[in-house]
This record gives sequence, structure tokens and C-alpha cells, in this order.
Amino acid sequence: MATVSSCVLHIILNTFILFIINPSFILGENDELSIVDFDFNSFNGDYTPPSPPPPASPPHPPSLSCEGDLGGNGSFDTICELNSSLNFGKDVYIEGIGSLHILSGVIVSCPMVGCSILVNISGEFVMGVNSSIIAGTVFVEAQNASLSDGSIINVTALAGAPPPQTSGTPSGVQGSGGGHGGRGASCVTDNTKLPEDVWGGDAYSWSSLDEPKSYGSKGGTTSKEEDYGGGGGGRIEFEVESAIEVCGSLVADGGDGGVKGGGGSGGSIYIKAPRM
Repeated sequence: MATVSSCVLHIILNTFILFIINPSFILGENDELSIVDFDFNSFNGDYTPPSPPPPASPPHPPSLSCEGDLGGNGSFDTICELNSSLNFGKDVYIEGIGSLHILSGVIVSCPMVGCSILVNISGEFVMGVNSSIIAGTVFVEAQNASLSDGSIINVTALAGAPPPQTSGTPSGVQGSGGGHGGRGASCVTDNTKLPEDVWGGDAYSWSSLDEPKSYGSKGGTTSKEEDYGGGGGGRIEFEVESAIEVCGSLVADGGDGGVKGGGGSGGSIYIKAPRM
């Protein structure tokens, strides 16, 4: 009973205060009691609620469709078969609960520095005879994976940006080699300096010893006007739930600098699977 009395008293006090502050709450156009003519906006004033925060950027591009985007047959929810070659100019992301089969002779390519081809499927990933994938990063997550005879995943000289702690790219115009797990080599001979003072690009390690995966470094150049250094090697990564069979090739070499530049350092190949 005390609670009811307290609530009634609270309502009476609030109504009295409301009447004192804004008599229009009870006075209409004819000075009669009314709540229909009450202007609720009078309590808001110029207040504007804050705008919501911008949506977080997605961790990867939207997933492409098998038939509409890739010109294949089927669906990534069942089996998608790619029977014609594809050339991309930006990152590629594929996701589904089915399987992906790249048929014999098909080339899937994004030959740009740092370009990524990411595949996240629940079924099988299969590369047919003499099929190819070319990009800066190739990541595949699947139940099983199979690379047939003559197939190749090639990320040579297509490394993206170096890790934040160092570039691994040699300074100067001596055409030295790029660094990675060890220091790059240098062709300069200088008897007045210690050997460690004439090495090429700096060494750097992976962010995790359990997951050694990072780009290689670009080689040095011999010209201030042109960059002749070979590109660093890219990244190949497989995370497979059951088994992976590799009868083809996985290549993550650094690029050749030729006669006017140093060679790039190799990238990384990381495979995680119960059976290989």
C-alpha cells in the first residue's frame, strides 16, 4: 500500500511541475483543458541524437558466385566447376559449403603485386591437370585438397607490402639482394668494411613461429631513376581439415633482378593438415 501511495504522489508532483513549466499541456486553442494540442517537440528543443557509428569494414571482399561472377557450372553450396580461364584485377574471395574444382588447363590469375585469392569452402578443393593459380597471396581452407599432375600455384615475385618492423629491401644502388629469414647478399667488395656492413636487405622473422607466413622482400637496384630489383615472393597457405595431396607445384620464389638489380627474397608456403 505504501508503494501505491508513493507512485500516486509522484504522478501528482510531476503533473503539477509540467503545468507550471508548460501550460499548453492543458490549455487548447479555446483555453479549455486538452492534451490533444500538446506539443511534444517543445521538450526536445534543438536536440539531435548522435549519428550511429559507421559500419565496420569487412575483413574481405564479398564472396563471388560460381556462375554469375566466375562463369563456372554449379554453385559453391554444392560443386562449382571452373572450365575457363579467369584474369582478375583485384582481390578475390570465394566462400561456400560445397566444393571447388578447377578443371584441367584452367588458369585463375591476379598477376598484381599483393593481390589475394582467398578460398574458404567446407568441401573439396581440386586443381585439375596443368591448371594454375597466380597471385600475390593464395589461401585455401577446405575439408580436403588435391593438386593434380602439372598443376601449379605460383606467387613468385608478387609479394605485397613488407611487415611493419622492416622492409627487408636493401638501401643504396648496389643491386643487393632482399632480406627475409637471413640477410640479403651484396656484390660490393670493400676491404675497408666488415662483412656485415656490406650485406643486402635486413633480415626479419615471421610474426609467429607456429605460423611462419610472410612476404619476401624486394631486391635492390643499381639506378636512382629506375627500380630494377626483383620482387619478393608471395604467400601460399593451406588449412585442410582431413588430407591434402600435392602432385603439382607450390612456388613462392623471389623475382630475378637481372643484370641491373638484386634478386628478391622468397616468400612463404604454409600447410596445415592432418595428412599430406
